[in-house]
Amino acid sequence: MTNMAESKTTIESARHWIAEHKLRTVGCLWLSGITGSIAYNWSRPTMKTSVRLIHARLHAQALTLAALVGAATVEYFDRKNVPAKDDPHAKSRRRTPIFLVDFECFRPPDCHRVPISSFIEHSLMREKDFGTLGAAEFEKKVIIRSGIGNESFATLGMDFIPVDNSYKQAMEEVRLVLFSVTEIFFNKHNISPKSIDIIVTNCSVNCPTPSLAAMIINKFGFRSNVRSFHLSGMGCSAGLLSISLAKDLLKVHKNSLALVLSTETICSNLYKGSVKSMLLANCLFRVGGAAILLSNRICDRDVAKYELQHLVRTHLGAKDDAYACVYQKADADGNEGVSLSRSVVEVASEALRINMTTLGPLVLPYSEQIRYALHFLWNKFRPSKTPTKIAVYVPNFKKAFDHFCIHAGGKAVIDGIKGMMKLSNGDVEASKMTLYRFGNTSSSSTWYSFCYHESKGRVKKGDKVFQICFGSGFKCNSAVWKCISKRASDTNVPTAWSDKIDRFPVDIPEVIDY
Repeated sequence: MTNMAESKTTIESARHWIAEHKLRTVGCLWLSGITGSIAYNWSRPTMKTSVRLIHARLHAQALTLAALVGAATVEYFDRKNVPAKDDPHAKSRRRTPIFLVDFECFRPPDCHRVPISSFIEHSLMREKDFGTLGAAEFEKKVIIRSGIGNESFATLGMDFIPVDNSYKQAMEEVRLVLFSVTEIFFNKHNISPKSIDIIVTNCSVNCPTPSLAAMIINKFGFRSNVRSFHLSGMGCSAGLLSISLAKDLLKVHKNSLALVLSTETICSNLYKGSVKSMLLANCLFRVGGAAILLSNRICDRDVAKYELQHLVRTHLGAKDDAYACVYQKADADGNEGVSLSRSVVEVASEALRINMTTLGPLVLPYSEQIRYALHFLWNKFRPSKTPTKIAVYVPNFKKAFDHFCIHAGGKAVIDGIKGMMKLSNGDVEASKMTLYRFGNTSSSSTWYSFCYHESKGRVKKGDKVFQICFGSGFKCNSAVWKCISKRASDTNVPTAWSDKIDRFPVDIPEVIDY
């Protein structure tokens, strides 16, 4: 009996050790099998070297598959045999649902509209005032080929002659956008500011003291224990970065509502010099903003429109060319502005590839993943007699997403992503129409594209919406939302697109008529 008890204790201890070191155990068994396979094949002198390699590779694949099955089996029985209350990791494994209750995009007043003809006229006046010979002609060439139409919006500071890009004017711009969109959102959903538990604001180039979050709290009278955060210097990717921050906070603070406000001030960063790479920002950026309400309360599932499925962040700041491709600086004459280098599209392509490599296995069906893996393995281990590589297979992401919201950073950015992801004109319609109607609104641009899909009544329950944006640093962030409500396709709800949605889509010429 004593020997049986000791034997049982030994077996139990071994089982516990294996349960605690599952990956190490499976890895050791896999490595032992691979080593044995190689030794066995090399111990047969009559076999050709090429045949040995083929056999070793086949054995390695079989052992790898067996190791994965073994790891999954051990994990399954381990979880099945351990009660949830006794499992220290059970709570962390449970995914906290993040609901997108609704969002609102800012629709500027018509008095802020900037037709291309007005932009060119003001550009000529700035050239005369600041003595920047050639700047107006360059801005004209850019704006008429930018994909931006005659109905985008700027701020009053840019209408003044000379331009007023003072701190006072920048704060007026922020108040116009954030106060308006927040008030509209609260009134639309009958939400009390005191019900908000978390507030996150973002504005890249304007970081006042007190912060923009504090300004909103003061204006609308939030609770004294509201958790407030402001993000600056994050560029056009700040919109999804704010969502990421709010998501992480909602994982910690249960039964909470989080309000995210995204905007950018353009008048404070108006460039008055003649460096072409810094003049691009004058042509592309326009006024815009968005308010987004997130919740982790189960009771909000019935009123929420979407649920967050995935959010992936990529940062290439360790590379000098990526870090400097979007850079705020002063030119030789001391004029401040944001420089957009020619390599920005190339850097964005690399960031997109890395981001999608992470996101792909989470969203793509197995058929697409297998095809990609087979193409990759063929190119890596192809026989020497077939030196020609097969073109890298681009997975069909239209099998994973129903709607695409690409950052409207410019026509070249949208076309570049369209080509890399093998998308159709219909897939990028929302982004191109956003660029044409509102210009590059920076961190809020993907929300205008999202709003376009809703205003067209295209988003149905069960659909998945894909957002992707890029920003200085260099960053690429993506998010996947699943529609969980029929309200998303209600076209009777007023939005930033409502007044003219029936006019879209429009054909955008290579050169805009002004």
